[in-house]
Amino acid sequence: MFSVLAGCSRPGARHFAALDRAIERQEEYDLLHDRIQDSLRTEALRSGSDSARWEAVYALESFFFYHDIDSCYAAVREMLSLSGSDSRQRRIGESCYANILYKMDSLDAALRVLQRIDTVAMPEEAFNIYCFAGYHIYTRLAQTAPEYQAARRRIVDRWWRGDSTRIDCASYHNEMLRLDGEPGDAVGRLRACVLKSPNDTAKANYFLAKEYLYRGETERAVKYFAASAECDMRLSVKAYNALYELALILFRTGDIERADRYLRITLKDAYSSHYESRYDDVIQSELAVMNALLEQQRQKRRAYFTTIIAIALLLVVAVVFLVILSRYSSRLNLSRRKLSEVSKIKDNFLANYMEKCVDYLNKVDEYRSSLRRAVRQDGPEAVVAMLRHPSFADGEFNGLLAYFDSAFLGIFPDFVDKVNAEMQPQYRLEMPAKGVLSTELRILALIRMGISRRMKIAKVLNMSVTTVYSYHSNLQKHSLHPHDGFDRIIANL
Repeated sequence: MFSVLAGCSRPGARHFAALDRAIERQEEYDLLHDRIQDSLRTEALRSGSDSARWEAVYALESFFFYHDIDSCYAAVREMLSLSGSDSRQRRIGESCYANILYKMDSLDAALRVLQRIDTVAMPEEAFNIYCFAGYHIYTRLAQTAPEYQAARRRIVDRWWRGDSTRIDCASYHNEMLRLDGEPGDAVGRLRACVLKSPNDTAKANYFLAKEYLYRGETERAVKYFAASAECDMRLSVKAYNALYELALILFRTGDIERADRYLRITLKDAYSSHYESRYDDVIQSELAVMNALLEQQRQKRRAYFTTIIAIALLLVVAVVFLVILSRYSSRLNLSRRKLSEVSKIKDNFLANYMEKCVDYLNKVDEYRSSLRRAVRQDGPEAVVAMLRHPSFADGEFNGLLAYFDSAFLGIFPDFVDKVNAEMQPQYRLEMPAKGVLSTELRILALIRMGISRRMKIAKVLNMSVTTVYSYHSNLQKHSLHPHDGFDRIIANL
């Protein structure tokens, strides 16, 4: 079944050339992807019945899964609303819902959805999606709660017994065998799989590369990672791993410039897909590559200046050093200004935070004192009556938000005007009152402060991750940058 893979990669260094050509044509592939997307959307809109519309939306969901997490989420929600009493459609929709919630880092919600799915006499299509989602959800849970290891093993074993020809099922089964110390012919099991789509081909190359990397055969791993990445480029996939893994290997083996180029493409596509769980890993890797490149540049400069000193007159060398010193002084002054701004933000928020903590502790102490007085004077029934009343803590969160608004606007007084300059005229944002930010503006304010992950924003603002996604999606859609770069622009205001 792997004869198809030979066309995606060639031995030696030539597979890099094939991958680079695919990267150069990425814009062309993206345009083709957009045309297919428009065609699927048109088909969904023209569907005459709920059942036909469900099938069209399901095709959209499958299409978006590796391209845009927000669009995929919207399609899954529409699938659930259209499924009605149809058992097949409902089970596929629920399995897709668990899968997309996991992708959005809503792990607890994904687990709840997964556990309520009825798997008795489950259709094969729904069962495969259910097992795929279950494996990833239980894998993440097992990192902090080992009791989920058994659940992960059960779902992989059940999937393997149901369909051992699926490429992802075979890879996860290999992982279970490896944990048991019985890997056997892991590569052979992958090669025996049936590849039903171009996405399967990309996955097959990726999983095979991982097996060779585990066995220490780095050259073969590079070959198959490059083949998988080439397929991803041709499919206009944005949420991929192959190019990222390839860049890490190239970095470790000293091909720093190529690793840097591939990581930059990975980061751009990760932002494009809104695939947040990838951001931190890619950024950390890019920082390591940048440091290595800077070190190379420093070494080149040292060699260059040594040669100049050996062949040039002292006066010329002095002038050169003065010019260089001037340039670095300007950069240093710019860096100092930026550090000063960061320090100002930190000091302001730290002061507000400490003041709020002290106020809160004092109120807690006062509240405890009132409870003790109530017990002494009127008995336990008085305490119960007090507990039925709203707690002083109910108003604390609003006070905390007021502190946040005041501190933030004190540092960035023209933030709202700058935001509105990036929004469509009819969707410009206003403050509910002077010095008070709306929920949308608070989300953008947190992004400006460097808090971009939706889960962290949800925790700070005491709302659900899904609500944050909904607000953010509307903001981006109504901005002057609905397709790309919105968060980056807000972060730099």
